[in-house]
Amino acid sequence: MKYYGHLRRNDSIQKRIMEGKIGGRRGRGRRRQTWLGNIQETSQMKLCEVCEAALDRRRWRTVTAHLGDGMAPS
Repeated sequence: MKYYGHLRRNDSIQKRIMEGKIGGRRGRGRRRQTWLGNIQETSQMKLCEVCEAALDRRRWRTVTAHLGDGMAPS
């Protein structure tokens, strides 16, 4: 989670890769888990809210500080 906040604040190749979409057909079976999906599920916030929170370092620290105790702010 802290690394996501770091990537979100910087303009780098990792940020472009993380936000990129891959074209093509979807395979059969269960959907693949994505890193952004896991961050969204862990923080219990919408993806747009997570992106905004990651840009504000103080807010991101409060979000990541309360992940272990289930008290993640929304």
